[in-house]
Amino acid sequence: VAAWNVRGLNDPSKHCEVRNFISSNNISLLGILESRVRVPNLEKIARNITKNWNFFSNPSVSMSGRIIVIWDSSLLNFVPIFVNDQAIHAQVILVNNMRIFVSFVYGKCDRNTRLSLWDDLVHCADQFRNEPWAVLGDFNVTSYGGEHSASGRVTKAMQDFNSAIAKVELEDLRGAGFHFTWSN
Repeated sequence: VAAWNVRGLNDPSKHCEVRNFISSNNISLLGILESRVRVPNLEKIARNITKNWNFFSNPSVSMSGRIIVIWDSSLLNFVPIFVNDQAIHAQVILVNNMRIFVSFVYGKCDRNTRLSLWDDLVHCADQFRNEPWAVLGDFNVTSYGGEHSASGRVTKAMQDFNSAIAKVELEDLRGAGFHFTWSN
């Protein structure tokens, strides 16, 4: 399971990058964030990345191509449960019938708009209580100042985020590799 903010997926060279990322990391379920793929192009682009995989997106609630989920249906079944413009929450059923819950998140840039995302995660935590649940994505806010290249000060948005993390009892798994992975 992985999530990647690709910052646009309409360029065929990005399709190749995503394909290589899937292959080199042995990924069977991927949330693609900030895809910017419009509905008429979605199937063509998804098939160009992974011909035999299934895909799901949230175009009914977000026409701007915010989140696309692709998965290898020979290894798992992805069943969307709650979908909105900032998240896709789903049940994942593995071939051995084990089930887990996964949420792919792409938070809005505006602090006030993100407040509904925090409420959404609290709702999911109640629904998925006592079940394995992974939340992956780009929240567009950091939990502490050192995660951002700008200042080290704690903002109200960070406080909101940390409060939500505590309420839903999520644990931040530290990443590996480059600390700041974005580029302009």
